[in-house]
Amino acid sequence: LNQSNRIQYIIETVEEYYSDIDTSAIDDELKYQLKNLINNHYVMSYDEIWDAFTVVDHNLPTYPCSDNTTYIPDVYSGYCWDPEKISSGGECGNYAKEGDCYNREHLWPKSWFGGFDYGMNAQTDLFELWPTDGYVNGLRANYPLGNVKRSNVKYNSTNGSLLGLCDNDVYTSYCFEPCDTYKGDFARSYFYLSTAYADEWSCCDTDGVNGSYIKPWMEDILRDWNIFDPVDDDELNRNDVIYELQYNRNPFIDYPEWVDQISE
Repeated sequence: LNQSNRIQYIIETVEEYYSDIDTSAIDDELKYQLKNLINNHYVMSYDEIWDAFTVVDHNLPTYPCSDNTTYIPDVYSGYCWDPEKISSGGECGNYAKEGDCYNREHLWPKSWFGGFDYGMNAQTDLFELWPTDGYVNGLRANYPLGNVKRSNVKYNSTNGSLLGLCDNDVYTSYCFEPCDTYKGDFARSYFYLSTAYADEWSCCDTDGVNGSYIKPWMEDILRDWNIFDPVDDDELNRNDVIYELQYNRNPFIDYPEWVDQISE
């Protein structure tokens, strides 16, 4: 397809995909219509994610990140990675500093839904998995996302991601703040996960979420990030590529206004 035909194809694909959604619906009515649509997708194996990264993450906003255009950007650091699997076990391996290796980060920590085997297919969902520096990922651990107090930064990564005390009246312990480039992308991924897996997880009540529900203090921040860092062409393209691989879409990328039509 040439560019104009591809654009037309994508427009028609998006319209067809959401054709049964009542776009005037609000709150739970819209949320559960979307859940029934997007929860149904091809479930990838964890090993398939390595190959998927080679095409999905060429659509991250910091690509290209190297003269070698096969490399993919890191979302937690300024490093760039050969997307080939690092070891036979598929894990990052040993690391002592940024730049040692990368892994498949569950942006919504898998401990928040009870562990890998309890994800109800979220554990290999491409909207949940992102390439991240192993060292920074280890520091992020399972802290919630939030705005870090600039006077209490514990760690500042090479792309400006921060770990430190949260600048919030409700939650004041440690949180992780991604760099500005990814704030909206991460927010829309959280909205997707909270919708696609609504009521699917029996665990866990954490600082930032309770099951599939995002706690109000963190949801308010994510809503702000959604406005601060709006959808761009890279994110739209990444959504299209994921659709080609697992046959579902993130509706909050295609229709960002739906964020405001769902109150929680």
